[in-house]
Amino acid sequence: MSEHTSTTGAHVHRYACRVRWSDVDTYGHVNNVKYFEYYQEARLAFLSRLADGLPAGEANGVVVARIDVDYRRPILFRIEPFEILTWVSRVGTSSYDLQAEIRDGDEVLSRAHAVVVAFDMTTQHSRPLSEAERTQLTELLAGS
Repeated sequence: MSEHTSTTGAHVHRYACRVRWSDVDTYGHVNNVKYFEYYQEARLAFLSRLADGLPAGEANGVVVARIDVDYRRPILFRIEPFEILTWVSRVGTSSYDLQAEIRDGDEVLSRAHAVVVAFDMTTQHSRPLSEAERTQLTELLAGS
């Protein structure tokens, strides 16, 4: 499940994340490393939606340069999915920031901040964001 809705001035992408039994440690908590995987799943769904919204041939490569995760409450195994919210918080020349939260209803279980860099697959170096990318990201940032 993924959709875009507008909240708090920015477009927020929602992703339903299911905990797998193999994600849980002997204490009954989701292992800390799995949080990075959950955020990656949500980020890939978000980036896929971004690519779908670009003109043909404008979907260029990106890489994650940094990701920080704050653990606020343990995630426990359950059948119902947890929700991951992802939104653009900054747009630069060749990079942008994504904020994300894993939630159980209104309770924030974890927060993440990722720096995503536009990347040229041929030269293997960063590149400036295209005008189409910048426009799309800026619109998401503004919540328009």
